[in-house]
Amino acid sequence: MFKDKNWKLLTGLLVGGLMLVAIACSSDDADDSSSASAPAPTAAAAAPAATAAPAPTKAPAKDDDHDHDDHGDMIHAPDPTTPAGVAVIATNGVINDENGLNSAQSGDNLKNVGLTETLFARAEDDSTVMWLAESFVISDDLSSATVKIKSGVSWQDHHGDFGNVTAEDVAWSMNNANGATNPESIHGQAGDFAGLWGEWTAVDDSTVTFEFTNYDSTWKDDYANASGQAFSVFSKKAYDEKGEDFVRDNIIGSGVYQVDEWISGESYTMKARPNHHMFSAKTDTIKIVGVKEPTTRAALLRTGEVDMAHLEPKDAAKFDMDEFTQTSTSAAVQLGVFFSGNLWEDTYAGGELKGQPLPTKATFVHDLAWIGTTGERATNHDKNADDGVSDADQAKAVRRAMAMAIDRDLVNEQLLSGLGSPVHVEYFSASHPNWDSKYEYPYDPDAAVALIKAQDADWVTGSGDKSGVLGDHAFEASVYAGPELGGGASITGEVADAVAGFWSDIGISTFSLKFSYQTFRPTVVGRSNTHPWITSCDKGRESNPWHFPKGLVQTTLTRGGFSCGFESPVILDLYNRMAKASDSAAATEAANEYLAYVYDQSLQPGVVAVPDAYYFNNKKIKSAEMDKAAAASINSLWNLELQ
Repeated sequence: MFKDKNWKLLTGLLVGGLMLVAIACSSDDADDSSSASAPAPTAAAAAPAATAAPAPTKAPAKDDDHDHDDHGDMIHAPDPTTPAGVAVIATNGVINDENGLNSAQSGDNLKNVGLTETLFARAEDDSTVMWLAESFVISDDLSSATVKIKSGVSWQDHHGDFGNVTAEDVAWSMNNANGATNPESIHGQAGDFAGLWGEWTAVDDSTVTFEFTNYDSTWKDDYANASGQAFSVFSKKAYDEKGEDFVRDNIIGSGVYQVDEWISGESYTMKARPNHHMFSAKTDTIKIVGVKEPTTRAALLRTGEVDMAHLEPKDAAKFDMDEFTQTSTSAAVQLGVFFSGNLWEDTYAGGELKGQPLPTKATFVHDLAWIGTTGERATNHDKNADDGVSDADQAKAVRRAMAMAIDRDLVNEQLLSGLGSPVHVEYFSASHPNWDSKYEYPYDPDAAVALIKAQDADWVTGSGDKSGVLGDHAFEASVYAGPELGGGASITGEVADAVAGFWSDIGISTFSLKFSYQTFRPTVVGRSNTHPWITSCDKGRESNPWHFPKGLVQTTLTRGGFSCGFESPVILDLYNRMAKASDSAAATEAANEYLAYVYDQSLQPGVVAVPDAYYFNNKKIKSAEMDKAAAASINSLWNLELQ
């Protein structure tokens, strides 16, 4: 039945684009985020007027100014125009002010590029590498920890002699960032730190202790680790002697590089420090340029005005990979389908309302095909319970069918030029040694149709087309493009269009929604959303360690805050086991059970991992190996070596 796959996907994208154009032309506000609006089957927020998604970028035309191949579809490496001995890198973002104070929201990336350091780093096998820390001990009851700090680590001296790093510097840096110990902190992880621990105390020059407010096994792998959402360690002596305003405007770290020049809104230049305690920089001078527009970054690399640049997959596909080289932290962004509305917990799991019944679940008001109802509401929907098939069982089968309808390889080939990788279950990488192929959803639209038609169609059909392959089993659905990678106007929107196309192919009347995330987010916070949505939902990175706790935002523990849109008592139990595991082995065991559960329930089938990578000109750069990271797209610049 389903044979001409490329034509199916292309047709789906074109139809989606035409629908968007038609809606946009009738809109009074054509500058809002793109969306095709569909009649809302439940209480989810209605979509604002939408705009057309941009057309796919074409390969640059052949011209006399650039050396392309005979077909004009590949970009060859230019002769560099950057200064000799200097590596110039174009990053995806804006260069903010120089900032060396955690509480003033000093940049998270400082530790990644080599200006500052933190306690731990991550090995290739996900084990912990000591960085500023020399060792650590966790109490048997998981109530506290003690960290020994490496001695003899000197501070950068371009603004004076501040001596060596001590435990007092470490404790002060954390307490300055932590929202619990410094309510004025606007550090990016101020709230995370506040939920993890209280005040850090320097017992002596080399020992820090602290008590956990809520133990989380990832504290050393995420919140104090260069791979994750860690804090930078800054000099308390510089703060005491020079004042808050000085450190707010000047970075005093212990990294292998120190600031040579900083131009806010434009660039910064780093110079290598000799005799660093851990690294020897292979390139003396590195300049980081902030370039938000992806096509501009590609143009700068193409003309030799930068030596390395962050590229989007469609742009990267135009570059000759015999003359350019990709490098990354393996932190590809996973995009998958999260089936919101499946709210299966009955009481609050935490907070002041712990143990009390949850309010009425708005997502159960209508019997939607992919939402399995529980509790009293399930009684009204379980028309086939006498046959031993519950509403939850039927919805589970429908979700699996919708997962099987997606051709992940085709999405990767057509939308990412083959540079990404298929994702079968969100939060888990199919390239990880722990992966088991039994958790892969086969692309089988015929089987998907058969599975849906095997159910008793007692769900709301909406405007489902009963003249199609599903017949009386047809129903209507919408898929929302989440905020990742630029939202509906980006590759995320294209993936949403593709998923909508695949679902339409099996007879589900599907609309892709691309209205603003600011409008959509309250529906997942308030647990009223019923639209499946394309997102990475908190932990969707290929490089996240296998044992990292997963599922927090799929439980009532985050009621009042962000959610993937579904809640499960099974996930609640598994999350707690992962978070409170005393070692990575115990956390991995619980993670494996989580994988088996969400795969079986088809709550978060993946689609594709979008590369978050840099590309360098082989004529200027010899190598630029990066370390695996969960929350950074660039790091380990001390490994960058020029030709």
